[in-house]
Amino acid sequence: MELGLDGASVFVAAASKGLGLGAATQFAAEGANVAIASRSADNLAAARESILDETSCDEDAVFTVEVDLADADAIESGIEAAVEEFGGLDVLVTNHGGPNNASFEDTSLEAFDGGYNDVLRSTVVQCKAALPALRDGGGAITHLVAASAAEPTSHGTLGNVFRPGIYGLSKTLANEEGENGVRSNCVAPRGVLSDRIESKIAARAEREGITEAEVRELRVAELPLPEMGTTEEFGKAVAFVSSPAASYVTGSVLPVDGGWSSRLL
Repeated sequence: MELGLDGASVFVAAASKGLGLGAATQFAAEGANVAIASRSADNLAAARESILDETSCDEDAVFTVEVDLADADAIESGIEAAVEEFGGLDVLVTNHGGPNNASFEDTSLEAFDGGYNDVLRSTVVQCKAALPALRDGGGAITHLVAASAAEPTSHGTLGNVFRPGIYGLSKTLANEEGENGVRSNCVAPRGVLSDRIESKIAARAEREGITEAEVRELRVAELPLPEMGTTEEFGKAVAFVSSPAASYVTGSVLPVDGGWSSRLL
């Protein structure tokens, strides 16, 4: 299938590692110009080299911008720099850091304030900063937000509270911006083996006194499919949903979770 991303301009937040990098790599592989954002210059440099090595795209096709998602001004200036570099913007991929896992009792009010800023507010700022450019010719917003947002897990208080807000934000944008040619969807990962999941596997193994291999087996046992997903598989789903090939898809949530979700609708 031809996705129609050749020459498109894409901004991917938190893209120096993990799911963000997986998405950015697939956009580059499809011929898009990709701005990757991270607060770490070193991580950005490594991510850029990784994308160039894996895709053999032109060096000018991957643009790096230092953006701390806790800083609204940095988000706005980073997106502005990408628009200036590429002469416009066709796709915004929102992303955010993973909130700490804790029970409600163990989550302070200060932690709730931080969770709002890190997860929901940063996503709102990304959308507000990108919308003027996306409206110019139409475009897509694709939110990377965990599948567990629809099925809250225990001891995931901050994610349970704020990630569903991104689902609501996406639906609101789909309803309001469709007339401007802007689509908005969520792609929801679970069981995708990323840097963050690797660290969670290691932490659980230490906490429960078992091996990391045993933890992986437990995670795979949650899935109908016989193995965990890859960031490449996830990135391909993000690229499709964001592309003209999915031009009639908006306001939707696409789980990329190996069948983990038990919801019927």
